[in-house]
Amino acid sequence: MFLSHPSPTHGFGRQPSVRTRQVCHEIAGAVAGEFGLPAVDIKSATRGAPHTAYARQVAMYLAHVCFALSFETIGRAFNRDRTTVAHACRVVEDSRDDTSLDRRLAALERTCREVSGECLRGASDGSI
Repeated sequence: MFLSHPSPTHGFGRQPSVRTRQVCHEIAGAVAGEFGLPAVDIKSATRGAPHTAYARQVAMYLAHVCFALSFETIGRAFNRDRTTVAHACRVVEDSRDDTSLDRRLAALERTCREVSGECLRGASDGSI
């Protein structure tokens, strides 16, 4: 009989870099604020309520669109499989047909891009 032991990376390969974890943490915070949720719910290992699950999908989508992170990398940061991240991106992209939701997502994208610019400026200053 084969006995498996849980890996310290929750079965999703190697751990994401510190910068990737920080970026995903910032995205989760921004999305949580927009959706009126605690940030910890976005990063929770359980699915949660549909509203929470959708907010997590938005966070994963933004990580992919705004920071060009791979599905695998995002999956590791959110303790999800890469196929879950791909599904999240499809769901969010399909939901952009709703103009009010599209405006909310566009505002979140701008926020993420501002954070991205700050990270790059900080890195060139040697502060990261």
